[in-house]
Amino acid sequence: MYLRGVARLDTAAREREVSTWIADEATWRRAIVEPYRALWPDYMRSFDARVPALVARLGTAGAITTRRHYAGDARGTLAQGRLRWAEPVQAPSYVAELAGAPIDTVFIFDGAHWRVLAGLDEIVLAHVKSLDRACGGLVELAGALGPCTEVGWVIADAALRADDVRFAHACKLAATLCGNRSP
Repeated sequence: MYLRGVARLDTAAREREVSTWIADEATWRRAIVEPYRALWPDYMRSFDARVPALVARLGTAGAITTRRHYAGDARGTLAQGRLRWAEPVQAPSYVAELAGAPIDTVFIFDGAHWRVLAGLDEIVLAHVKSLDRACGGLVELAGALGPCTEVGWVIADAALRADDVRFAHACKLAATLCGNRSP
């Protein structure tokens, strides 16, 4: 398996390999839905900052397992759940665990190479928080199946489409649906 091979590399080689995981614009346009496609420049600018954490994480000893990425994965992280919003329905993407703990990103295959959506969740959350910090905090609680996640998707979608009325309405709903939960 590919990730096992990457994990066996020395740190410098692992860093070189992980650095290739950035999705180019053509892959991004195929793998990401509107309105998330517009975030590609932000993803590109932030990717290099994500590499050291991935390199360090893959340097941890332990078994690596992978599985299909799907909405409502009970073993997935909230960020992985929110990243599902950025992908077409039933798009083939994957998540991985190392030593039984999630590697908190989503892997996509572009036909020739593996890529990751590292940083995209943080970019979306920052965009939402720039419009309404409290509402962004509620979206952070979304990602698992349920009404909080459903309204969280509406918030993210409305924020990225600059739909102020829909955004405000969804934030009010989130205060009820997500506000009494803890992360």
